[in-house]
Amino acid sequence: MQVCSGDTLASCAVESMPLVIAVLLLVALALFGLRFYLKRREAASAPPPRPTPEPAPVQPQPKPQPVPQPKPQPAPPPKPTPLQVRFSDAPDLKLSQFRDDPRIQNDFANLLTAAILGSQGWKQLPSRYHGDRGIGGLFLREVRGGGGFECIATESLANGAPYEPAVMADTHLAGEIAQLYELGALSRQIADELMRGLHEGPSFFRKELWRHDLTSGLTTICDLGRKGEKGRSVTRSNARIIAALYLSLAAFDRHAVYLGAPPLDSEE
Repeated sequence: MQVCSGDTLASCAVESMPLVIAVLLLVALALFGLRFYLKRREAASAPPPRPTPEPAPVQPQPKPQPVPQPKPQPAPPPKPTPLQVRFSDAPDLKLSQFRDDPRIQNDFANLLTAAILGSQGWKQLPSRYHGDRGIGGLFLREVRGGGGFECIATESLANGAPYEPAVMADTHLAGEIAQLYELGALSRQIADELMRGLHEGPSFFRKELWRHDLTSGLTTICDLGRKGEKGRSVTRSNARIIAALYLSLAAFDRHAVYLGAPPLDSEE
């Protein structure tokens, strides 16, 4: 090995310069080769590139169709409304509309009682004979689930007509039922059952006083005792039934023998 002295140190540095440069070049070449090798290796291990999908063909857009306009609908007819009328609910009947005869008024009261009870399912029996003789009304109705019938004997009066308890006493009704049987108005079987019911009392044989106020349309129904005496009572409105029955009978009574006045087109 050559040892450089102080005088020759500069000359030694100059002489070793090419060697240093050569070493540096070798190192640079080695680094460049290593980099090239790593790059090749990375490229070899990378996945193949995905093919770029072709864009879908553009479909032609359909031309917008005109929206059909709805045909104008006719205006709906106006909604019907209830009739706007005023009238008095009370029948407002007067004695003069019954030929000023209280008997006709009471006969109308008997018809009214029969119409009301008939609408409730009662069957009317013959109860009058020789004009005003007999019972005001006899009615039977089947007792639901009872295996038989119940009876109501009625006395009907209009407005303030006087009431006589004796006509609805048990003894008087028994005589009238017997008379109806003798005249053939009632069968023996019906007459016997009515007698039995009258004797047993109000369980299935009741007696009632019906008083109809033909002016206000109110009906008061009063229970009657053994001697025809009044008991408890109840008041109900039958105004529209009273008015309907009167107008129907007035139309039936064309010559106004009993009700109202003769019609305008009457020849008499």
